Amino acid sequence: MSISQENKNKLKSLLGEDRVFFKDETQMDQATFLSFGMDRTKVYVPDYEILTFPKNTQEVSEIVKFAFENDIKIVPSGGRTGYAGGAVAKSGEIVVSLTKMDQVLDFDPFFGSITVQAGMITKNLHKETEERGFYFPVDFAATGSSHIGGNIATNAGGVRVVHYGLIRDWVLGLKVVTGTGEILEFNGEILKNNTGYDLKHLFIGSEGTLGIITECTLKLTKKPADNRILFTAVPDFPSILELFKETHNMSLPILAFEFLTKYCLDKVMDHLNVPDPFPEASPYYVLMEFEITEESDDEKLFSFLETIMEKGYVSDGSLAQNSRQAETFWKYREGISESISIDYTVHKNDISLPLRNMNPFLEDMQSLLSSKYPGFEIALFGHIGDGNLHLNIVKPKDLSDAEFFSQCKKVDPSMFELLQKHHGSISAEHGIGLLKKDFLHFSRSSAEIEVMRMIKKALDPKNLLNPGKILP
Repeated sequence: MSISQENKNKLKSLLGEDRVFFKDETQMDQATFLSFGMDRTKVYVPDYEILTFPKNTQEVSEIVKFAFENDIKIVPSGGRTGYAGGAVAKSGEIVVSLTKMDQVLDFDPFFGSITVQAGMITKNLHKETEERGFYFPVDFAATGSSHIGGNIATNAGGVRVVHYGLIRDWVLGLKVVTGTGEILEFNGEILKNNTGYDLKHLFIGSEGTLGIITECTLKLTKKPADNRILFTAVPDFPSILELFKETHNMSLPILAFEFLTKYCLDKVMDHLNVPDPFPEASPYYVLMEFEITEESDDEKLFSFLETIMEKGYVSDGSLAQNSRQAETFWKYREGISESISIDYTVHKNDISLPLRNMNPFLEDMQSLLSSKYPGFEIALFGHIGDGNLHLNIVKPKDLSDAEFFSQCKKVDPSMFELLQKHHGSISAEHGIGLLKKDFLHFSRSSAEIEVMRMIKKALDPKNLLNPGKILP
């Protein structure tokens, strides 16, 4: 696609010359330019024409109107931490980066809410809310680089979903720009608003295909008084599920329940140079985080540890004695993605299942890989409390990347058939993007997909917003 000088001048007049960049000009080096059109997937090569940096909703609207008038497709760009190809620009699009939209716009201490621009880094949002005496509970490994708008666009979950729920549960209001450039505002200043369809929920999890989220009003809560981290070695996967059931009998609120395999732990220890947690290795490990409010709660946790060891659900366990040890325990879990992705080529699968179906599914999945793809190793970890498994297939050393991804493409349909059999979902929190759109029918009926198409047509009549994502 060739951009006329007239159109270049028009965009520059809308944003200023320092906030719009063109592929065929040299204001920005190509590597940096292209980085704004890709996420953490390694499957697609970015190839787009225009990079823009709006500072407010009105500027986003003007960019979309320009694109609408000139039939140019648009890819919204946030922190680009996704694993589904949802932020990839590969077909000559305009990339709309929200990096410069990172301001606090409003704070309501009575209601306990905050309104921010969608480009705010999630970790900075945590800081802003805690400085005001509140707490935003959605947290995950990528909070240091992900944007809150991207979190909402993918309905992110994270490590404390078992207690706090998904980000959808914390969104009170949104401001979005549709595919025609129209600005829609869904009021977030009141909790009760029973006035017809709650349209904001259409945009939560829509991956930028219905509109560009530019502002959000978020519900806040109080920060946990204190917490304790319990790290345990578990002999087999069924014991993980029994251990989770056992937490239901606890009087202490459980904030997180995470698991990982020995394979994952070994990779984290090698990459981050952290110590082995126990004298003897175990096939599985579980991290539990509990909220405590009084001194006697520590005794309850020691009693709980004794109980689960007596029942054989764990073979060893340790309660973090200080903040440094607690941080190390969390590194065992949150360091997995980094440790594997940097040193290995990985095919990531983010799936969910009813807890009671997890073990049968994993047994079927292991049989599938053993019979058809011997030599494929699995890095398995996830959020057991909400049924979310991260099943990552690691490339064998003797395979090229191209051959590996080709074989993974053959594995995916078989795996998704198993998921369908066990009533699971092909995407728990990473979204559909480009990577999973052809498999959407394993989790959505043809009638549901057709309704999605009609909604897309109503809000984005020219199919300009993040085209090719989600819908096959």
